[in-house]
Amino acid sequence: MKKTSIEAGGLHCLCCGAPGRRIAYVLYPVDSLQGWIEAAAARYGTTIVVITGMDWESVFSPWPAPGVPEGSPDFRGESPQFLKLLQDTVLPQVECALGMPADVERTLVGVSMSGLFVLWQWMLCDTFRSVASLSGSFWYEGFVEWMAARPVPRKSGKAFFLLGDRESRKGGKIFSTVGVNTQHVVDLLRDAGIDAIFRSVPGNHFSDPVPRLDAAFQALG
Repeated sequence: MKKTSIEAGGLHCLCCGAPGRRIAYVLYPVDSLQGWIEAAAARYGTTIVVITGMDWESVFSPWPAPGVPEGSPDFRGESPQFLKLLQDTVLPQVECALGMPADVERTLVGVSMSGLFVLWQWMLCDTFRSVASLSGSFWYEGFVEWMAARPVPRKSGKAFFLLGDRESRKGGKIFSTVGVNTQHVVDLLRDAGIDAIFRSVPGNHFSDPVPRLDAAFQALG
């Protein structure tokens, strides 16, 4: 199947189908994966949908928090509304348009703030069987404490985490916690019996975006 574009819920969805019932949604900051998606769908035997057009800091923040670095707009905490939009509007429209079967098996992939979102929603629901968080924003105020204070639900899928080895050196005290916090959330999942994979790779927050996506799809199988 060739690339196709679908507008759903005010979002732009770049899609490329593959045989079978597996579909992976990638919450991406920019519409720049046109050259990757077709080869990736064929390589991994998975229908891939890259979703762009979100208000990045708003919809991926699970609760309101002060903006970072200091002076930035505050996070508005609109993840609950965005999750509902995905569940009620975006996924049904996309999967109907692509002719996906009723027993579809979903994966959700996120980067940076959307990498935080994918784990937050996985703790709350089973819409997605597996998740991948690339450079997830686990420095977010209160997130590690929120995870530690609640039981980790049983999951049949996998969780993949990737972090650049220079990301904890990013300017600002709060960003420096991302390495320790990422390892902590991985440990919490593993302690609960979740198949959680963590990979440290060379580079900073913005290094090698396509190889990192490929690493996630390879790990999740």
